[in-house]
Amino acid sequence: MTDDKKPLIMIVEDEIMLLNAICIKLNKRGYDTVSCTSGRQALDYLKSLPKLPNGIWLDYQLRDLNGLEVMAAIKESEYWNSVPVFVVSNSASQEKMLNMLALGAKKYFLKAEHKLDEIIDGISTYLNNGI
Repeated sequence: MTDDKKPLIMIVEDEIMLLNAICIKLNKRGYDTVSCTSGRQALDYLKSLPKLPNGIWLDYQLRDLNGLEVMAAIKESEYWNSVPVFVVSNSASQEKMLNMLALGAKKYFLKAEHKLDEIIDGISTYLNNGI
């Protein structure tokens, strides 16, 4: 159950231990979270959630759909396309990064270059200030 007063972040990450760590850190920072372990689950949740998330933490490499496919589905929806998406990936491919940003990702974080707290700081700054 989510608290309507807290900002809600949907996390789409297929590495369960990392997903749990992200949820714990976001919860400690005052966010509610919705956890998804696949792209399809994320899209299904978006259809059924009583309120849109304030942001989506999206891994690029998922087991079913890749992050680009999930991002495209989000941006094609009139209802979901206003939700800021933050891509957090192990893929340093310039092409993947540019494709995600072209589709509207607000930020692209490389997991190897950022600690979880730094990524959360970046997402929080964007959500609080739009930058």
